[in-house]
Amino acid sequence: MKQPQSVKRKWGALGAAAMLLMSIALGACSKEENSGAPEASASASAATAGAENGAPMEITWMPLPSNTQENSYAQQYIEKKFNVKLKTVLSPNTGYVDKQRILLSSHEIPDVFYVGESQDLFKYASQGLLAELPVDAIKQHAPDTYAMLNEVAPQSWYYSNYNGKNYGVPTVYYLGKYNAKQAWREDLLKKAGVDKIPETLEEFEAAFAKLKEIGVYGMSTIGNSYYAQFHTIFGAFGVMPPQWMVKDGKVVNAAIQPEAKEALTLLADWFKKGYIDPEFVTGKDLDVKFVNGKVAFLDSNSTAHISLTNPNSNINKARKIDPNASVVFGPLPKGPGGQHGWAWGTAGHIWAFGKQLKDQPEKTAKILEIINTIQNDEETYLAMTWGVEGKHYELADPSKGPNSGFKRIPPFDDGAKLQTEGLFDTTGLTTVFADQGNPKLFEKFADKEAAALRTLYDGAVSDLFGKPDVLPSSGKYWGDLTKLKVDTYAAIVFGNKPVSAFDDFVKQWNSMGGAELEKEANEMYQAMQKK
Repeated sequence: MKQPQSVKRKWGALGAAAMLLMSIALGACSKEENSGAPEASASASAATAGAENGAPMEITWMPLPSNTQENSYAQQYIEKKFNVKLKTVLSPNTGYVDKQRILLSSHEIPDVFYVGESQDLFKYASQGLLAELPVDAIKQHAPDTYAMLNEVAPQSWYYSNYNGKNYGVPTVYYLGKYNAKQAWREDLLKKAGVDKIPETLEEFEAAFAKLKEIGVYGMSTIGNSYYAQFHTIFGAFGVMPPQWMVKDGKVVNAAIQPEAKEALTLLADWFKKGYIDPEFVTGKDLDVKFVNGKVAFLDSNSTAHISLTNPNSNINKARKIDPNASVVFGPLPKGPGGQHGWAWGTAGHIWAFGKQLKDQPEKTAKILEIINTIQNDEETYLAMTWGVEGKHYELADPSKGPNSGFKRIPPFDDGAKLQTEGLFDTTGLTTVFADQGNPKLFEKFADKEAAALRTLYDGAVSDLFGKPDVLPSSGKYWGDLTKLKVDTYAAIVFGNKPVSAFDDFVKQWNSMGGAELEKEANEMYQAMQKK
């Protein structure tokens, strides 16, 4: 099967979509007397008078879910640089969304807060909990971020757009342009008599058969994930369930295409032959089994897992058990539809603004200034990602200077310890208070070896709309549809249902809202083409 045309031309369409969405938002705001933000009320003016008189402006900020502590290094840096006082609402990843929903339902709404999923943003907007943020306000007060989004992630404007109005600042997801890496235990392949890293589906199957002879499962996957479940095998058949794609000029969902049934037929056969770990359905302990030599191939690995300098990498963990262990990346499996892996695309999440900010334009402008500066100003970006040189990081190669990249200094090479400082990750990619910054800055200071690995064996395919759940009615149907997809696919692979059950699944998918979403997807796509 040929590569779908949507994959070849989607970015042009997405660029047009971004312009369409911005024109809607700009058109709406041009009808107002002020094109930036509404006039301040008397109460809002009183709230910001202190800042105008030189006293710090108070901002309630709910940053990314993390182990960040109150009065962290990052918080103090922001307060000093921008003359603000942050009242932080902190939460680890577990329980973050629940805490956010409780706060909003009780109308204790932070001024600015991170929203991970568009459907949550749409729900908040429909409930009147958010302040509209016209796109031209972003253009005015966060011009570098505005330009970056249009250049790097035009599809991100879908994520913050609800009923033709913009509700927040979208973010970029730099690593979203790459698919996860395919990791092999090379030592187990050699032990089984396989001297070449498999590339085609036929070579995969032959290798799995030999691995079975030495008591090793060929592969496992994140079987409880609606997107990662056997994604590379489906990619070999030219589909990436449940992404939206263009096929024969029409937008369809990959989950219900005949090519998905072909992939399931092969997977069910592999499972029956004993090539797939039966515990794949749980999505648990994948790395543990890989490290312990129970499974030879994983389809969702990161570049960090073959790093010899990372004590927690899979290669180093495996070598503690077997000094001769070898972990390598291999190509995506090649099939009748090519070689493809799931990618999220370069759009990330959203910074939403509480409804109270509709009467506080000065505070809105200040927040946009802070986000814009953290994401795009080199000095501030470094301070918010890497921290303080000599304390949080050092040059990877002092003889080559900053362009050699940076590395963490203990104890801040430990991610949990690092986050207490308000620094999000060990790679210097993400900031706690502004999410990911300008990719050009990340690339300038990133680990060069890891950067090269990210482009290795890349066959990324992302959804036509960035994320598959950004359609107007996704909130009503998407959760049930993805559960149906995960459960049905797993049952077919496991042998609890015959492959023919796929036909019933298609009917059920459509009746549970899939048909309505497909109609909306085509309407959105046609609007993109007209612009």
